[in-house]
Amino acid sequence: MWRRGMLVGCGLLLAGMAGGCDAWLHATASLGGTTAGQRGNTEVVFINNTPYRAIFTFGTYDEFDRQTVPTLRQFSSATSTLNLEGNTQSDTLQVRCARVYAIGTEGLITRVHANLAPANYDNDALVQGVRFSSAAVGDDNADAATEGVAAPHQALIGSDFDCGALLIYRFEVNDAGPEPFTVDLTVIPADSTRG
Repeated sequence: MWRRGMLVGCGLLLAGMAGGCDAWLHATASLGGTTAGQRGNTEVVFINNTPYRAIFTFGTYDEFDRQTVPTLRQFSSATSTLNLEGNTQSDTLQVRCARVYAIGTEGLITRVHANLAPANYDNDALVQGVRFSSAAVGDDNADAATEGVAAPHQALIGSDFDCGALLIYRFEVNDAGPEPFTVDLTVIPADSTRG
């Protein structure tokens, strides 16, 4: 009920402004937690419906804070990262809430290079978008895009999801489109009765 009232008020107050309600909701959305300055978490699951290994970096950051240290997780063939082979899915992972949730975007990669030491991430998995590889683990090109790439993906808190939600990402072969693979997002709100 509160959110519906907020949307109506936003529509009345911000009609005609650039970005409108989505920009306002994004900038003012709660980052979770129970006390000021505290942040909650979102949960995420990656489902790889392709026959190939997925190589990518995902994380959260605040786009208006250039010094923000992104919360970062990576998938590749390396033992130092998570692994997402073809036709498998990840465990449910928790990621700290921030304004932007990104998979292989330029903004995420820029913040990683600016605010994290190279020892804190795998450079082979720090790629734009999602790479798909059929090369065997241990090969020199195990993390190369031997089969193609899916475009980067970005979701914004407040307009695309709320802190506490479950984000389900599906990687699919794109038979109908010009790009070889797609990234599809389904959001299950925190207040749902999911089991």
